[in-house]
Amino acid sequence: MDIKFKNYCKDDYFKVSELLIKISKQSEQHINWNWARWGWMIHHAEFDNSISDKIGMWFDENELIGIATYDHLLGESIFLADERYKFLEEYMLKYCIENYMDENGLGIAINDADKESIELLKRNSFEVNENEENILQVNLETVDLKYAIPENIKISNVKSLDDVFNYNKVLWHGFDHEGDAPEDEETIAKFRKMLSAPQNNFYLNVVAKDGDNWVAFCACWYDKSTDYAYVEPVCTVNEYRRKGIGQAVVLESLKRCKELGAKKAYVISTDEFYKNLGFQQHSHYTFYWYKECKN
Repeated sequence: MDIKFKNYCKDDYFKVSELLIKISKQSEQHINWNWARWGWMIHHAEFDNSISDKIGMWFDENELIGIATYDHLLGESIFLADERYKFLEEYMLKYCIENYMDENGLGIAINDADKESIELLKRNSFEVNENEENILQVNLETVDLKYAIPENIKISNVKSLDDVFNYNKVLWHGFDHEGDAPEDEETIAKFRKMLSAPQNNFYLNVVAKDGDNWVAFCACWYDKSTDYAYVEPVCTVNEYRRKGIGQAVVLESLKRCKELGAKKAYVISTDEFYKNLGFQQHSHYTFYWYKECKN
């Protein structure tokens, strides 16, 4: 055993993905932090790429066996290790404290069933916080994926990076931002990067269109080396809500994931919207917070 530490660089992207796939096969306790969430986060417009070299990686010889990262920005983080190297988690946690705190401290979400990690955080002065994450799961082999939509609505999907302007607009209006969607060069470059995530399959980026206007969007992430899909993001423009259109884009994307081999799907949510589609409770994650002032 020859454990070494390395700071992340962009060439390590797929190594991290492969580790997270391996960890999700070892245990579903960490399914809230899977390979798809990693891919979505690190290409996201709000991800602070200027400090990405703070992402920590632990290797045994040439094999990546542990990862610690902030979540988009400083202030929240996660650390995950191959089950054979759980003894490293104490060091990984200390790395998170030293590198990912902001003015409010540091929050880490832990599965309520993961008693070992909860005790680790408590030993290191973390306290329970009101923030939480919740995972819902749907069985794609048994759920009804049929849907109905208004006659004026057509279901399609992202075709190419040239769709970036419509992608930007539907996310802007679908998540209730006011005014026109910004289309300056910097903004469009960030959204093009989101669409360009190497594991983002355009076929699974399902769009509802009213004429040329995108009015709802759902992206699912699926990798053939796993048996699950991950839903992120989902939105519907306000005036098109409560018409079954949002349900349609989710169900269509899930149907396509099933066609490709997925047997189940996860989403981070507590929303009745997903439960009405057949999603059921899977796991709950409580945030623990470290508030000691940074030296």
